[in-house]
Amino acid sequence: MTSQQDPPQTPSQKHTENCMVCGLELHYLDRPTSNTCIYCNKTEEGYFVCPDGHYVCDPCHSAGALEIIERACTASTSINPMELALAIMRHPRIPMHGSEHHGMIAAVLVTAHKNITGEGTEDDIKEAIRRGSQIPAGYCGLFGTDAAAIATGIALAVILKATPLSDLERSRSITMTSRALAAISNNRGPRCCKRSTMTVIEVATEYFREVLGVEFGHVPAARLKCEHSHRNKVCAKEDCRYYPG
Repeated sequence: MTSQQDPPQTPSQKHTENCMVCGLELHYLDRPTSNTCIYCNKTEEGYFVCPDGHYVCDPCHSAGALEIIERACTASTSINPMELALAIMRHPRIPMHGSEHHGMIAAVLVTAHKNITGEGTEDDIKEAIRRGSQIPAGYCGLFGTDAAAIATGIALAVILKATPLSDLERSRSITMTSRALAAISNNRGPRCCKRSTMTVIEVATEYFREVLGVEFGHVPAARLKCEHSHRNKVCAKEDCRYYPG
């Protein structure tokens, strides 16, 4: 484990693939181990470690990225959640994989809905980010679900003001999550946050039209190609329909 006396890391030193500190490929575990975050010194149990002993907690992993997502969404006039997500993912502070995507997916859907309907506020966008960012990294392999799918349900719950005591609002939010999850389950290969992001936004675009009558702008399937496959060491390549070839 890296000691607390190591030189402090600055945001400019953060890698956006694999270990944020050194760039080595992370080891994923099926049982948690106790680790200390190299940035904030918080000790917690985690399911992934760097071969060199580096560990970064979710809040530190997301630092900076969530602010970028919030600024992009609150300033956006786009009615196309896919284009907005693709633009955000091009930012150099957004990692290849990570829990940042959870808040981003919820936020771009709430943003596009707000821009189309005139309903909702910047606070709704911030709430979508807040809820999405609470879902830890690694959910897709460890908890039998995928946080990208949950993020679509979060978006609809924020829009519909759903609570545990709601009827139709709660049902529709859960159905949104289930449809997105079903689509992700058909993807082959190891996890890919970029692929899951595009998959669930496509599903959400259809479901929002069905239940809310909202017609998002969309990127035609023929033009929806991943721009990040070269960054992903475990890219499914031809087994992914977004692979550019």
